[in-house]
Amino acid sequence: MNDLPEIEQNMEQQNTIDVLPLCRADIFIKSDVGTVEQREDLKKQILHAKENNIEVMGGGNKGCWRSTAKYKMDWLFDAVKEVSDQANKVYFETDPVFKSQVTSCTNRDFGIWTNINDVGSKNVLHTHVEDIWAGIYYVQAEGTGNLVFLNPANTLMTCNQKAPFVRNSVIVPKDGMLVLWPGWMPHEVEENKSNQQRINLAWGINYN
Repeated sequence: MNDLPEIEQNMEQQNTIDVLPLCRADIFIKSDVGTVEQREDLKKQILHAKENNIEVMGGGNKGCWRSTAKYKMDWLFDAVKEVSDQANKVYFETDPVFKSQVTSCTNRDFGIWTNINDVGSKNVLHTHVEDIWAGIYYVQAEGTGNLVFLNPANTLMTCNQKAPFVRNSVIVPKDGMLVLWPGWMPHEVEENKSNQQRINLAWGINYN
């Protein structure tokens, strides 16, 4: 039973502010995915694919080798499923249309490709608008260039810098790190200034 006088109850109701989510883009990170042995095995598989030019893709950035080669990595698929399930759960709470669309689907599709960036290379600003979720798994990445996200409303850096969420978000990659985000978020990868190649797997996730 509410003991507040009626006039105070009415004032509380009048002072209520409704919040309607406008847009949202979160970054989901899981660290230390895979054992050292599993990561080393995956790295060997990737370098073997590069050495033998298996399933090479075109359209990459300068100094970046790309491939759709398949690898033995069930442990990584399991981790990606776990993170994407968690991301869905978070967004179900604020986007009921997204929830109804995804939960009515019976299949989850993974688009996977390999990136090997040589020293001095970088990935220019881009999006993955065809995918619901985009992601990356770092096999060998420490010191090879940060992953940078830009608010799509502020790609020209024209927004008031005191406004919420207009500043760039930066992920410092670590070996074994798995990162997931909405595919429409603009992002880029800084120049690889290390003495080693950046080796990663990129993901696109959709539901049908």
